Amino acid sequence: MTKLDREFQHLLSDISDKLITDDIQKMVYMLRAEKIPAQDLETVKTGENIFHLMTTYSLLSKTKTQMLIDMLNKMNLQPLVDMLEEFTAKHEELIQQEEGPCNIKEDMVVEHFMETSKLKEIQQKLATTKFIALSGLLGSGKSQLALKHACKKRQSCKKGICWRISCQDMVILLNSLKKMADGLGLKKESKQNESISNEESLDLILELIKRELKEKDPSIEHLIIFDDVTDETKHAVIATTWNQAFCDETNLVAVNGFTEDEAIEFLKRKNELTAEEVEDYKELAKYLSCLPLAMYGVKTRMVSHRLTPKGFLKAFKGRKSTILIDKMLSDSENRKLYEVLTEFLNILKKDEVEEVFDMVLILQFLSLEDIPILFFQFLPAKEGSEDQALNPESFIEAIQKFSFGYIRGEDDDRYICTHLAVTRTIDCYTSKEDKVRLLKNVLKALMWLLDKDNIHEKDYKRNHDLLPHAILVIRHYETLKKEVPELSKDFELNILVAYVYDLVGYTYNFFGMLKNAGEHSTAAKRSCFAITGIEEDQIEELVSKTCVRNENYETWEKFAKREAEIVFEKLKNVISVPANMELLKKMALDYNLNTYRSQEHIELLQGYLGNNLENECTLTKVEYDHLCKNHLAIPAANHLGELFLYELFIQVFYTFGRRIFYLGDHVDYKTARDFAHALFLAKEFGVKVAEECKQLDLPDILYVMLTELSGTLEQIFDDRAKLSLKTIQHLENAASRFKDLQDSTASYFSFGVIKSGHESLQHRKICLKRLVRCYTAMAHLIPDENEEMKKEIGEKLHQCNVQLEKLSSEYSHRQTGVDLRMGECFLALKNFEEAKEKFLKVAPEGILQDTFDVKKSALNFHELLAVKGLINVFKGSCQKEKAQELARRLEAILDNSNEVEELSHFRLKEMNTLSG
Repeated sequence: MTKLDREFQHLLSDISDKLITDDIQKMVYMLRAEKIPAQDLETVKTGENIFHLMTTYSLLSKTKTQMLIDMLNKMNLQPLVDMLEEFTAKHEELIQQEEGPCNIKEDMVVEHFMETSKLKEIQQKLATTKFIALSGLLGSGKSQLALKHACKKRQSCKKGICWRISCQDMVILLNSLKKMADGLGLKKESKQNESISNEESLDLILELIKRELKEKDPSIEHLIIFDDVTDETKHAVIATTWNQAFCDETNLVAVNGFTEDEAIEFLKRKNELTAEEVEDYKELAKYLSCLPLAMYGVKTRMVSHRLTPKGFLKAFKGRKSTILIDKMLSDSENRKLYEVLTEFLNILKKDEVEEVFDMVLILQFLSLEDIPILFFQFLPAKEGSEDQALNPESFIEAIQKFSFGYIRGEDDDRYICTHLAVTRTIDCYTSKEDKVRLLKNVLKALMWLLDKDNIHEKDYKRNHDLLPHAILVIRHYETLKKEVPELSKDFELNILVAYVYDLVGYTYNFFGMLKNAGEHSTAAKRSCFAITGIEEDQIEELVSKTCVRNENYETWEKFAKREAEIVFEKLKNVISVPANMELLKKMALDYNLNTYRSQEHIELLQGYLGNNLENECTLTKVEYDHLCKNHLAIPAANHLGELFLYELFIQVFYTFGRRIFYLGDHVDYKTARDFAHALFLAKEFGVKVAEECKQLDLPDILYVMLTELSGTLEQIFDDRAKLSLKTIQHLENAASRFKDLQDSTASYFSFGVIKSGHESLQHRKICLKRLVRCYTAMAHLIPDENEEMKKEIGEKLHQCNVQLEKLSSEYSHRQTGVDLRMGECFLALKNFEEAKEKFLKVAPEGILQDTFDVKKSALNFHELLAVKGLINVFKGSCQKEKAQELARRLEAILDNSNEVEELSHFRLKEMNTLSG
């Protein structure tokens, strides 16, 4: 429910309060003419009952008030009429501008879409019913008809929801519904927890969406397309399916492609046809079963090769292959479509170079929708090729040649969308040997493109766009592994899937899908142990004979250290195999030359190189050699391959362990301990790698940027694993460690390339921020009567403040986080004036002034925390009235910016505490 919806409800409530019993009886009488069932009218006792009925029967909404105004006028209730008219006048602009969420765009419809009688039938059907199902063969045009109708509907009704949900399977459906929930403003509520299954998550998100839809203005029409699904829906839905039993005949629209006349109209190349030409086109249309998917490709071929229908059929029928068709068909009705698509593949294989044809075959591994063109640019080039980057333009031409897909977007933001029939045909067309070869190339491209750095909008978008495709690639790998069991022992493949599993798990966390994130992080860890040749359970069983873990965190550190030693030795044995060593060396160098660097990393590298990167986002060999010469990267010959694999293990253990920080407040400590163990393991394995670097005379690499700063040391602050970590002594030890790390001369490398130097202001700032967190946690633990220790912490905090102020003058990025941490610590120490000063730096300008406009803009995350901090400052310093006033102001800001979830939480859980 939007802010405008809520204001309208408040208005109706006010009007209801002013209606007397006689008014209500008159209104009930007037409504009898509107064909509202008598039994419904008999239940009316209050004005609110009246308004609810009118809303239910689409007689009243914030945009539809005339009937109520007329009724009130007839009863001479002018003051109430004035209230309604004032509301409409006040919010006229908002009412006109308000648009419902939409993920359907015009460019999702194929370029040469032809409007047919079937489209008119859909429009007529949906004018009288809220639900229809489109049923027909693959390639008959169901999805395109649905999308075209949606685009037309959007033009006439922009206030409604217009959304397409992909439902090819449970995971895709869940992810698609999650995006819709986010679009409806339910991002926090729809977050998937670790403890519930995908099925439970699906039910919860569906309930959230249905609840939200019920609160919408019923006079506004919505359109939701469930694509490729057989579940019933309760709103205005077009469902595309080939399951004839999907619903009864009254809601069914059979889509069998074009009619014969429509097919001729679509295929013909000139306006006037002779009787003989008409018969030729009829024969061609019949041969293609009038299926649009087949006809689009045939039309393109006929135009480009100047073929008549007779000429096309002569050439086509003479070369068709039926062996493959027999192998792939279980549905004889789709035989003709698969036959046509297979022959198109044969032509492409003959006409195109191998790299382009491989790109076409790779479509089978990816999602059907919105495949970034960027992905195809990062596919590995053929061995020995001078230019590593592939040009996707020839591939795009090949796709368009037979209408295997269509392109949407422009320039760098172009996407390919294909069809299930196309990917099914390609899947059966490709041998298992080719699938393994192509899958490795796809995984390499994903490895080079995906990144854990999501700070910059451009990086976030790239990872967001690639995530659904990476998920499907992984699932294709899992399916292929069942068919070819020896793949589980493929050294290169295990490295590739471990990396991609890890990145998918990490990225899933950003989108609030914690259960799915956990499954992929677990699979990444499993792939790592597959590389060592021994399962984790076996190693842990071996370690448990000499190390017993209990409630003391030191026993967990000792256990992790021993496990890290075993994993490290096993890994060294694997690496010592000459073939593995050579492969790792090549993989690592290819990675460093081809990986798409994050925006911040690009800026850092350009600073070291003294000029812009030649390829914008990747390193050339010359640039890489320059970095190596200056000890800013590790040469391929200097154990780069070994370090690459070691770091992969560190990253995987770290990602798995980081899940502890995404858990809610009420978490099973045993689950938290599994994650804590992974963090301890990442740290201890990093120590082993650092020791190895010293022996190999390699740069002092600061792996603890991950394993300690954002790992084992960070978990002290919450101690969700209940390992007695959060004590004064441990916090003092952590503070000492943060100081050491701040002064360390080591640099942070990422897979052999510098990511942050020891002189980095950002690194020192992170260490100082962690130090402030230590002091804040200590301040909460120290009793109020221990004034001496509180004073000591206050002095240390002031020292941090001086250093942070100095750093911030040189490094301005993300200063808000620093000020917030400082404010929280000063608040814990009851240094209210200093806390107020810090929070005011982050809070919106003028937040304490009476003239502050609560409608100005929404608060970002840091601003919200700062305002709450200020309320606590006033409350703690006995300025109750100021605390209450600011709390009311914050409530108004959240209300105006439609922060429904945050507002509800603030009112129910924080309002009394903050302003009481």
